[in-house]
Amino acid sequence: MNIGLIRGGSRPNIVPDLAEAELDIRITPSLAAVGGALILLEKSIARDSLPVEIVRCHENPPMDTSADHPMVRMLLEHGAVLAGAPWFSDAAHLSKGGVPSICIGPGSIDQAHTANEFISIEALQQGVEFFSSLIRDLGKARPSGNVFGQSI
Repeated sequence: MNIGLIRGGSRPNIVPDLAEAELDIRITPSLAAVGGALILLEKSIARDSLPVEIVRCHENPPMDTSADHPMVRMLLEHGAVLAGAPWFSDAAHLSKGGVPSICIGPGSIDQAHTANEFISIEALQQGVEFFSSLIRDLGKARPSGNVFGQSI
């Protein structure tokens, strides 16, 4: 949980009558299965009898595509590495809607979305080789137009 924004008060010498905070809670599939972050937050507020009101709540789903999915297996055959990630992607909404989804690409997440975001030339070349090989094999393995059990 991250308390990313806090607002309150009008002057440094006056005790504020109201304070607002915006929270960001990244949830895991296991937390989503028991009701999500909102339930956890509401229980904590009730347990401690906090004078807190939750407003404008929005909860994004976690993404959890099975390692047994045919696309994931094919990616692994091409050298992809599976990893959980503590960040959000809109692909989670596709996954929740029934479209198995993953996030994959060259480079390091450590440099992504930073002030000096970059990808090394070597990592970019590895990405080109990886995706070129994957696309070639997709065409060879599934000439019928049926990709991973779904018609295209």
